[in-house]
Parts: sequence; C-alpha cells; structure tokens
Amino acid sequence: MSPHPTASEQLRHAVAKGWLVHCFTGLGALCGMFGLISVADYDFRGAIIWLVVATVLDGLDGTAARAWNVAENIPRIDGYALDLIIDYVTCIVIPVLFMHRFHMLPDGWSLAIGSFVLFISALWMSRTDQMTEDDCFNGFPGEWNILVPTLFLAKVGPWITAVVCVALAVTQLTNWTFLHPVRVRRFRWITVPVVSVWLLTIILMTVDLPTHNVVGRVIVMTAAFYVFGMGTWRSISGSWLPADVEARKAAVAARAA
Repeated sequence: MSPHPTASEQLRHAVAKGWLVHCFTGLGALCGMFGLISVADYDFRGAIIWLVVATVLDGLDGTAARAWNVAENIPRIDGYALDLIIDYVTCIVIPVLFMHRFHMLPDGWSLAIGSFVLFISALWMSRTDQMTEDDCFNGFPGEWNILVPTLFLAKVGPWITAVVCVALAVTQLTNWTFLHPVRVRRFRWITVPVVSVWLLTIILMTVDLPTHNVVGRVIVMTAAFYVFGMGTWRSISGSWLPADVEARKAAVAARAA
C-alpha cells in the first residue's frame, strides 16, 4: 500500500472534515435549545453557561472551516448561513429573553427595548458589509451573548443596561467598528487572552452565584472596556491592514483607474 494517500482518499478525508466542522457548528443549535429551556426555567446559571459554550463553538468553527476549505468540499451546505441562523438564536434571542426574564431592564421598558434590539440585530445579520477589510465588524456584531452576562454578573443597573443596549443597537446600522476577537491580527496576542480570561471569569462567577466577586466584576468590565475601546480606536484611526497590503491595494486601484 502506498504511504501517500491517493486523490480520492484525500477528497474523502476533506469531505469528512467538512462534515465534522458543520456538525460542530450545528451543536450551537443544541446550546440554543438548552439555553432557552434554562431561561424559561428561571435558571440563570444554566442559561449563562450555555451562552458561553455557544460562544466558544462559534469562535472555533470558522477558523476550522477556513483552514480545511469546507465551503469547497461541502458545497451543498452553506456554513455561513448555518452560522447566522444559530447566532441569531444564541447571540440575540436568548440574551434578550434573559434580560426580560431576570429584570435587567427598567420596569415597563423591557419589551420595548428588547424588541428594538431584536429588530435592529436582525437587520445587522442581513448586512452584506458586516466585515471590514482588516476583519473588524461594521457595527456592533450582536454579541449580546457575552455582553448581557457581563452586565448581569457586574450588577449593572437597569437604566445603564438600557442605555448600553440601545446605544450598541444603534451602531449596528453604522460603520462604527468592533473587534473580531480571533480574526483581527493587530494586537491579537493581547485580544485572544483577554477574551479567553473574560469568558473563563464569566463561567467562574456564574458557578459562584449568588456570590458577586468584586475581582471578577473588575475583570469582566475591564475586558469589555478593552474590546470596545480597541474598536473605537480602530474607528478613529482607520484601517489596520499592514502597510504593504495597503500599498498593493492602492497600486491596483491606480492601475484600474
């Protein structure tokens, strides 16, 4: 038997890996189901844990899909569409229901603010320009699945929570940029550890509830300010593409003109 795989064997391996990635992505739907059940059962611990698990799955599947060329090997399944369907439930619907169920918004305003967030986030999910050339997001990417647990664990007041939610929802119709924690290359060596510590702290604080650890609150809020602050810096400073890439793009544009 040849030590080198044949072309047909390589294709079968590629297809198998493609299906593995799609199944991995699909696990997010199960996280969504269990997250919804947890919210309905007033189980805030379970709801937060399932949101974090869905976040981790969402952060890993895209990297694997790009590395293994899943779009080419499994053309019948649109991994991007699958991801969007799951993300709308896990990143938007469940966090909004969480805020309403656990009284995170001002009395009498919960349904109105939640409806506004759901509506605007649906529009953002439909944007054709979600990503910038340097892999940032145009507008807040609907990562309510991280933000809402952070505000809940940090015991942020209802009116501040309401202002934050409305303000971020408004940015979803703008080109104000936000970091993609994995794909943005600049400062990735800082961003990935910060986001990892952020998620780990959310889990530890959730397990420790109803105790509200002051150190944990400082960590999650600091991580949030870092991510949002870096996005603000990117919005003001402009593209973070390397200079050589910018130069090549300018040369191509000049030739086209």
